[in-house]
Amino acid sequence: MTNKTDTPDNVHTLRVYDTELGQMHSLLLDMTDILVYQLEQAMQAMDYGDAEMAQKVVSRHKKVKHLESKIDGEVLSIIARHCPVANDLRYVLTTSKIAVELEKVGVEIVDFAKLIAVLFDPNTSDPNQKLLADIVKIGGLVKLIMDKLMVVFESRDSKPAYALLQCDRDCESELQEGIKHQLTMVVHDARMIRRALDVMQMMKSLERCGEHCRNIAEHAIFMLDGIDVRHTGMANKGTATNKPN
Repeated sequence: MTNKTDTPDNVHTLRVYDTELGQMHSLLLDMTDILVYQLEQAMQAMDYGDAEMAQKVVSRHKKVKHLESKIDGEVLSIIARHCPVANDLRYVLTTSKIAVELEKVGVEIVDFAKLIAVLFDPNTSDPNQKLLADIVKIGGLVKLIMDKLMVVFESRDSKPAYALLQCDRDCESELQEGIKHQLTMVVHDARMIRRALDVMQMMKSLERCGEHCRNIAEHAIFMLDGIDVRHTGMANKGTATNKPN
């Protein structure tokens, strides 16, 4: 981090610096962890038609916003106090970008949770379970993606991030299949149209979660390897085998 002589003052400064970098990383882990929990709770609320649980997901988003603000504060503090360069600067700035994308994931989960209350309105009958099957498929895929992102951050290994470059394409494919399925059911029973539109909106929120996770995977690769895969063939192929040796 520095070429200065290791005087006691310099050693102390470096320890403080490392501690602050560690705190920033811990906040990133906490933010990812709570979003995984948020998604789990939202999917469970849908499974049980529990509007109260869905509302808790909406209310809990303030914790996500708080963590994003704390990370932003840590980033500004580290830059102002330590003037990081090279790898450290890349790490700090990319953490800030990842936090922004994670907050966007949180917003999509909140939008998803809000629609659960609409779907299970006590003044209407519960939706046909066949309508919900497509949501379950996309939700399971997004949960798997977010679990793998957690592994990337915990291990600080970019290999799983390369494997996630395909994630938003997988989610988009599932979304298109889900829309076709919903429209097929509406053709057979026009009374399902309002519910089908709500379901498609929920699927779209989950698909956007996958899109943000892809962005996070790209940022993570840049953070850990210093490679911007957005402008290479790696981003299009999206496989772990593309990681440079």
